[in-house]
Amino acid sequence: MEDLYDEFSNEEIDETSKMEKTMTWYGINMRTMMDDSTSKYAELILQGANMGIIEGRRLLNHNKEIDSEVNKVVDEFVKMQEKMVEELKEYL
Repeated sequence: MEDLYDEFSNEEIDETSKMEKTMTWYGINMRTMMDDSTSKYAELILQGANMGIIEGRRLLNHNKEIDSEVNKVVDEFVKMQEKMVEELKEYL
């Protein structure tokens, strides 16, 4: 995957900083402190998956001249996220 990124982008791969990871960890803990049910965790995962779906669809819809390999990777990612959303609904 990194080779594909290097081939089609002249930007560095964004690395998540330790501060961002810490803030995410605390955010999840704060949101689950009062409710650590399976339903709450499913909700949080669904929110993240929906953000991925939206961004992926946006990339596909607004970049019609995108390379076919990149298009395939993004499309597979979006489909994977959509499948996960459907599977997680039963846990809400």
